[in-house]
Amino acid sequence: MERMRVAEVIAARDTVVERLEDAYVSVRQKSATIDRLQRELDDLRRPSTPATSVTRDDDSSTQPPPIYALSPAESREFDVQNIAEPLPLGDGPEKLILARQAFLATLPLPADIPDDALNPIVIPQPYTLHEFLGNTSGVSALLSNYRVLGQPTTYWCPEREEHGYLLTPVFKCSTNPRVTTAHRWTVADVIGTMDRPTECFYNKDGKWYYAGVYKAFRMNDLTTEEWEALSIETTQTLIKETLAGRKNLSPQNLYETGQLYAAGALRVACIGLQCVGFSSAMYRAVLEQAALGKWRGI
Repeated sequence: MERMRVAEVIAARDTVVERLEDAYVSVRQKSATIDRLQRELDDLRRPSTPATSVTRDDDSSTQPPPIYALSPAESREFDVQNIAEPLPLGDGPEKLILARQAFLATLPLPADIPDDALNPIVIPQPYTLHEFLGNTSGVSALLSNYRVLGQPTTYWCPEREEHGYLLTPVFKCSTNPRVTTAHRWTVADVIGTMDRPTECFYNKDGKWYYAGVYKAFRMNDLTTEEWEALSIETTQTLIKETLAGRKNLSPQNLYETGQLYAAGALRVACIGLQCVGFSSAMYRAVLEQAALGKWRGI
């Protein structure tokens, strides 16, 4: 009996030692990740320069994590500068948000914006907006470059609601397809093809709308104070976008990523959305084709 107790004590001790070793390794790995991301952030302090996709794992040859799938750029040309607003440093999140909105309110509007309220695009369940746009000849013929704006991460200017901004992760994590336990961080192209005129659609209260033609520009990244002020739905959406390319996700991974954002090791890019045009032909086409319903045979 005494030997059995001694054996149990030794086994318990060994288990504790193994767990401590695993915890030590995990802490060292996360510390190294934070240090590497901080060095990358130091290179991205100029907010007016869009970040480019940079691979940080030389041993993996995987595709970068999905950001946004966009079709080729619109042929129309607009003269819109890539500008960033001067936000006051050290102020609380409310003042930063008001300053960002005040800047957006100073941007000019195109002359072809309709005065009447926009009508929603009626798309019955279970079809998605992407399915509708991709399988409707009357729409796809006019649509060469578009983006769907998610409601949790898109904000509109109260004084000039045609302009707004969206939030998107600066860094994204993906898994090496050859080694499922190996992950890498990449610097995302946060603007992508939206540096050229892009048809935008957005969802509000479960209804889809055509917003117009937009061009994006990089604004100041969110501060940690602004991150703390975001809704749970918005933070969870950003965390999931950050880890979209990572396999075998666990609740612990989501929690740790949220902590990295709260600490400032991960950053959220704020992308200004300037309305530079409104295609009446596109607006009429999406409403008419949605009403006809001929595309539902997909």
